[in-house]
Amino acid sequence: MNDSISNLIVNLKNAGLTHKDSITIANSTKIENIVKILVQEGFVEGYTVSDIGNNKKTLTITLKYTNNKNSVITDIKQVSKPSLRIYIESNNIPHIKNGLGLAIISTNKGIVSDKYARANNVGGEFILKVW
Repeated sequence: MNDSISNLIVNLKNAGLTHKDSITIANSTKIENIVKILVQEGFVEGYTVSDIGNNKKTLTITLKYTNNKNSVITDIKQVSKPSLRIYIESNNIPHIKNGLGLAIISTNKGIVSDKYARANNVGGEFILKVW
């Protein structure tokens, strides 16, 4: 079984280390929602979805760098994995790097950031932490 979130993480880390402008990965609704949050929170520049035929799509993610040519994403870690799911309540959502980072949570309202989950008092599966 392929873990698309792990694939996204590895591609983002490697692209940041090699200073690539963009990466292309297989698209899924879950991955697209995660990338949408990364764009909203300023960790990546943007993304586009391309149709490659046979009901398959790819997602091209444009990475974001600082003035020093360092990737904005310093580190990204998967918390909940297929072999071990981690669930958190709304009052236990961590502040990643004292609010400078981001936690991504899959809730009954969709995949949301930690700020949205705290504001709307929803918990769920703790997918990623980014800083």
